[in-house]
Amino acid sequence: LEKLETKFPDIVFEESIRPDGSVYKQEYDKALMAGTAPDIYTEFSYTDIPSRIKNGTVADITQYVEDWDLRKEGKVLDIFDEAINKDGKWYAMPLKAYVMANLCNKKTLKEAGENVDKLPETWEEFGELGQRVTDFSIPRIGYSLIGMDWCSWPFTAWVWSAGGEVVRANGDGTYKLAFDEEPGVEAAYFMNQMIWQYKMTQKDIMASLDDINNDIKSGKSCFSFSSLNSLRQSDLDEFGLNISDYIDMPLPAKDANCPRVALSGGEVITFNPKSSPEQLKAAVEVAKYLYFSDDMMQLECDNLKAKGEINVNIPGRVDWYEKRLESCNGITKEQIDALQTMRKCAKAEPSCEHWPDVKSAMASSLQKIYITEGITKDEIRKILSDLTEGLYSSYPETFKK
Repeated sequence: LEKLETKFPDIVFEESIRPDGSVYKQEYDKALMAGTAPDIYTEFSYTDIPSRIKNGTVADITQYVEDWDLRKEGKVLDIFDEAINKDGKWYAMPLKAYVMANLCNKKTLKEAGENVDKLPETWEEFGELGQRVTDFSIPRIGYSLIGMDWCSWPFTAWVWSAGGEVVRANGDGTYKLAFDEEPGVEAAYFMNQMIWQYKMTQKDIMASLDDINNDIKSGKSCFSFSSLNSLRQSDLDEFGLNISDYIDMPLPAKDANCPRVALSGGEVITFNPKSSPEQLKAAVEVAKYLYFSDDMMQLECDNLKAKGEINVNIPGRVDWYEKRLESCNGITKEQIDALQTMRKCAKAEPSCEHWPDVKSAMASSLQKIYITEGITKDEIRKILSDLTEGLYSSYPETFKK
């Protein structure tokens, strides 16, 4: 606060920290109704913004950012723009983005006799490698597959790697559900093949996320849907592993005609719609300094270096990303280059209204597909099509064919 008070002597600052365990959306909405919500808020996911634009719980900040020099210079993270800009008006500023796809344990791959300088780029290569390295007697597996209730999260990225989409904008504010199209069928089939044909995954397909993360941290798993952000050297010491033993990589593509992709999500900066014009203008200027200025970017780098922490999230100032990575203790040049590749091929998770409901509904259908040995593509297509029909009926104002 001292730095802000020096920079903005005419503004009174009060920091508010949400109590641990509280539900941030509900807490904010209660504060907004009571007239006690902060002018600047930094906890909303970009996926929250479309519905909040609709219900008026975030401020229109267009006049304060439409001529923003940093954005014009291409220095501001733009991966969330579709969610935070509606009809040419801005309702949030990007705070940070995470990027996830395949976290690879190179040491485990080397111990399995694989060439870590030539990692798999296609599904076929990935499946064959996973089959070769899996040996439950060691134990060692090729891929930690997320099959529990969050399974639709990585499935989204696998659909993209088949050249498809999970939802597609109709252009009139509604969306077509697209995960039952051929790329979605192919992705679900490949996930099933990893389990039953290649036998390269953990045996408990419904394993918890903690168990899956422990498998990649311990060296049991060669690949996992995760990122370097999930690792701490203190966790790896027990297994004789180092941060440098891991590397982030995009998902393999279905074939040469499909893209290598990674999935992105993250938080944005929003502003109180009940703030006066003077308060709003001041709040945006403070946010620009606090989260985008060279001074604060350098301070964040200095803090990372001093604390020896690893944080590979992409900041709102994308031109500072590499310097920020270089400030992380133990990050190698190879890992920095890989993370920059991940950033370039990242796609933001859908942000349409009722997307969380779609993800929840997808889980049981995907689980049925994953655990069924010998399932055919036609059977998968039927399961996914039945699911989309149910979602069209449940949310007709959001999803239309």
